[in-house]
Amino acid sequence: MAGKGILHFDGASKGNPGKAGAGAVLMTEDGRVVSRIHEGRGVGFRSADFNPIDALTLRLKQAIDHGFESIKVYGDSQLVCKQVNGDWQTKNQNMKELCNEVRQLKENFNSFEISHVPREWNAEADRQANMGIRLESVRGAW
Repeated sequence: MAGKGILHFDGASKGNPGKAGAGAVLMTEDGRVVSRIHEGRGVGFRSADFNPIDALTLRLKQAIDHGFESIKVYGDSQLVCKQVNGDWQTKNQNMKELCNEVRQLKENFNSFEISHVPREWNAEADRQANMGIRLESVRGAW
């Protein structure tokens, strides 16, 4: 599936840290949903700031697997969007590693844009992330 993709991502937790979930929606440019994903992230090993970037990392890999050549990414985590773009400094070593992973993944696309959007514009990814909270961790301990 070559072409342009759109990715909405989000993370959620009940408590900070607490039981966590990650969610995303991957679409074609014309709005056809390729996948809706929600995954459990376990309990307590990371703060709520990590769940959105983890969702982003996992779904960028999926977009690459689907053959998207360019991607527009939207998330309601201003922290993640600004850090991935290099607008804000990343001080936490774990967050720095995740941002570097996203930067490496974006090299697989001819075009990559990431933008912060209001929460109401990211409702489906938010819903998926909240569904993920109810699941057990799919990747084991962080």
